[in-house]
Amino acid sequence: MTTIDEALSSPGEILLEEFLVPLGISQYRLAKAIGRPASAISDIVNGRRAITPEMSYLIGTALGMSPDYWVNLETTYQLKKVAARHRGDVEVLV
Repeated sequence: MTTIDEALSSPGEILLEEFLVPLGISQYRLAKAIGRPASAISDIVNGRRAITPEMSYLIGTALGMSPDYWVNLETTYQLKKVAARHRGDVEVLV
């Protein structure tokens, strides 16, 4: 059976597979462009760190896109993980 973590692409996977690789940008290059350690980008890509609002701003700006994309992607991912863990645990009142 597939778990929610296996079914969903994390924001880090999307960053890597849909942006960095196609654009030919290394994790190191992105980290350097945003003034953060390469380990921060590696942690995001490998699912060890969430994309914070600040990181959303930095990544979005560096990639020429809206920071909202990244913060919304992270929020949606986290909410889906929580919903999967608590499915059936909450009594609906209205």
